[in-house]
Amino acid sequence: MISSPFDDTELKDLRLLFPLTQSGLVYMNHAAIGPLPTPTYNAVQRCIQVRNSGTVENFEEGMQIIEDTRNRAARYINAPNDEQITFLGNTSDAISAISEGLHWDEGDEIILNTLEFPTNVQPFRRLELLGVVIKYVQAENHTFDVSEIEALITPKTKLISVSAVQYLSGFRADLQAIGNLCSSNNILFVVDAIQALGATPLDVQSCKIDALGTGAHKWLMSPMGIGFLYLSDKMSDLIEPFKTGWLSVEDPWELSEFEKSWLPVNQHLETGTPNLLGISGLGASLKVFEDVGTNNIQQHILHLSGYAIDRLKNKSGINVITSEDASRRMGIVTFSNETTNKNDMDSIIHNLKEDQITISAREGYFRISPHFYNTKEEIDIVINSLFNHL
Repeated sequence: MISSPFDDTELKDLRLLFPLTQSGLVYMNHAAIGPLPTPTYNAVQRCIQVRNSGTVENFEEGMQIIEDTRNRAARYINAPNDEQITFLGNTSDAISAISEGLHWDEGDEIILNTLEFPTNVQPFRRLELLGVVIKYVQAENHTFDVSEIEALITPKTKLISVSAVQYLSGFRADLQAIGNLCSSNNILFVVDAIQALGATPLDVQSCKIDALGTGAHKWLMSPMGIGFLYLSDKMSDLIEPFKTGWLSVEDPWELSEFEKSWLPVNQHLETGTPNLLGISGLGASLKVFEDVGTNNIQQHILHLSGYAIDRLKNKSGINVITSEDASRRMGIVTFSNETTNKNDMDSIIHNLKEDQITISAREGYFRISPHFYNTKEEIDIVINSLFNHL
């Protein structure tokens, strides 16, 4: 099993970043929404304080926060430059920017898979009205191989989109192999990264990703309503903005001059007043990840998810659908109990909350999703309490 990079003292210090750990709450639902670390809370509070009882007008400070956060996001995913990061409201906005912004011809094909969260499906389904064909890899046993994607490729294949980590099973895709496949076939490669970023960094260059979209309220532990989109130069040249606004042009403060040149698409999509609270929080959370070390965070999460699988896999009546192979999972551990139906699960989740334990139930499965401040002892508490309620 993968060991933790943190000793007991280091982990104790990390837990101080999260006041919920001092309250008795055992929180392992980061695949749904993450808590705000204290530095993130403070950054958001700072923005609110300025508007409430400070100078109120804080545009210069706000612009610096935005640029600092853009820089941190670019570094986190190894984007070639900051300008390739566009702040949007959520993953759906990011995926829609691709589906709505590309030119489509009748008969163009998109390859998805049957494990996807609807965010990575519905924006593409609308294109069927234009005659675009969507093909699905029929994922068996909650996983799929790159060869199954390759088998669906034809000369009409224009785009492949995949979640870096699947929301239900926790299956982690081989992004580098898929990226190489797309590159060699001149196919656009899109990644929904919301269940990965925060748990692990992604390298958009080595994985040859053309577009990456994410919300920040899960593993990135930031406010709701903020996320970002990365576009490669190739993708930027191909898409048109699917929305526009007064900040989408050069020299926007020349308010009476309407006939202006449009900004490049990355900047064009930031159409109006930015979500400064959200961006401030995201920037602070990214700094926490930098300070702790992204590789350390990934290793500890894999340590915990591996430990949870080991605890669960030999339990009678339990079916774990998350891979034991660390290269094919990240922080999500999902399992079912053969005697528990959906109504029972809802009741069990409620009872666990009364025990100050938070996990989730999805599609007939229990889902545990620990982060870098959680402990093996907390995994034990969750599993022992869960089995007391089964």
